[in-house]
Amino acid sequence: MEQKAIKPNLSVVGKTLKEVIQIKNFQVWIKENHILANIQLSIPKNEITCIIGPSGSGKSTLIRSINRINDGISGLNIQGEIIFNGLSVNDKDVDVAQLRTQIGMVFQKPCVFPKSIKENVLFGIQHLKNLSKLEKLQIAEEHLKTVSLWKEVSHRLNDKAISLSLGQQQRLCIARTLAVKPEVILLDEPTSSLDPVSTRAIEEMMVKLKENYTIIFVTHNIQQAKRIADNLIFICDGKVIEQGPASRIFSCSTNPQTKAYLRDEYCDC
Repeated sequence: MEQKAIKPNLSVVGKTLKEVIQIKNFQVWIKENHILANIQLSIPKNEITCIIGPSGSGKSTLIRSINRINDGISGLNIQGEIIFNGLSVNDKDVDVAQLRTQIGMVFQKPCVFPKSIKENVLFGIQHLKNLSKLEKLQIAEEHLKTVSLWKEVSHRLNDKAISLSLGQQQRLCIARTLAVKPEVILLDEPTSSLDPVSTRAIEEMMVKLKENYTIIFVTHNIQQAKRIADNLIFICDGKVIEQGPASRIFSCSTNPQTKAYLRDEYCDC
């Protein structure tokens, strides 16, 4: 059976698609463990949605479900729907490889390949055999400039990516994700192992990137969420406790669990 790429639902072409992802009654079990319960979320287009919550609350499981990174986990059982461009990402006919080009992922620790800096940027589009050497260089330059890395590496593109600092490696991973032209970028605590300077560089980059991408950013750092979030989702014990505009939640949340977590970074859910 032919697999399907996730493309915009033709019934809504011509309208402004404000919500690029909708999550409906979504639940996840891993063996006997109920990780996520009845998740209901809408992810706005071209904004930064930050997901916060204590360790083990289900944040990573949630975003890894959006582009099906969790598929290989033993004992995984899901219910409900994640809708992207009008279609369920878990439809049996969905082309998962294509889905992951449309919804890119950046992990907590930089994941560079044992290749050159340039080859890392091009890794996701290496199947395009008809690209000339000049075109490949232009693609690498474009995306390294986007992540503010070009000036630092333009003279050493053939060096191994592992020779870069951790902060540079993480920006390289983002450049590699951008090269396949996704619509959505998922970031799972991408700055947790970085120094403050590298962290701020990535935060500033995300604010610029939201002009062209929808960004879902998991963070354990409440101050970071304050700096970059347009929308905030607070998850505890596998449940969405509160969601909405970050400015409202930070300034006048009425939910006692949210208020306690934002104040003390502790949630007794």
